[in-house]
Amino acid sequence: MNGISLPVIKVKMVVVGDAGVGKTSLAVRFTDNSFIQHYKQTVGASFCSRTLDFKDKTVVFNIWDTAGQERFRSLVPMYLRDAGIALVVYDISSHKSFENVESWLLQLQQYGPRDLKCALIGNKVDLEDDLREVPTQEGELLAEGHGLYFEETSAKTGEGIDKVFNDIGSRLEKNHPELIIK
Repeated sequence: MNGISLPVIKVKMVVVGDAGVGKTSLAVRFTDNSFIQHYKQTVGASFCSRTLDFKDKTVVFNIWDTAGQERFRSLVPMYLRDAGIALVVYDISSHKSFENVESWLLQLQQYGPRDLKCALIGNKVDLEDDLREVPTQEGELLAEGHGLYFEETSAKTGEGIDKVFNDIGSRLEKNHPELIIK
């Protein structure tokens, strides 16, 4: 490089969604590029981080993976404090998890920062087509109706994971100039 340091954007990302949709698997696939078949349910939240370099900036994703069980839902507002991005994750093989996206979005709207950017992620696309309960088009329509970024992923195979974070990271400077650290 020519000695000029790139701006560093540190962004707090909160991952929400029902229990068992693959929030932890998605975060671990992105940060460690690994997949563990059987996870213990997250209690409260867990934290992980990864830095991505872009041609014009460096983005540090500080990821809070929240528990999806109903009994921990009251903790989500605490993790939303100062968040820049929220990923709302559902399982494409569980229409119930998709139906609950609306309540997750409502919670983000009620307790998240006013400028919180949200993305809708349909996870587990590696499953057989006959297990799919949520058509891609249904996810796209919901995302479009709320003005959300949308992608389908597989934390198991890694499909779509890098795309999500690269897409989000590449858009950060325009949407979050206050997050730039020179």
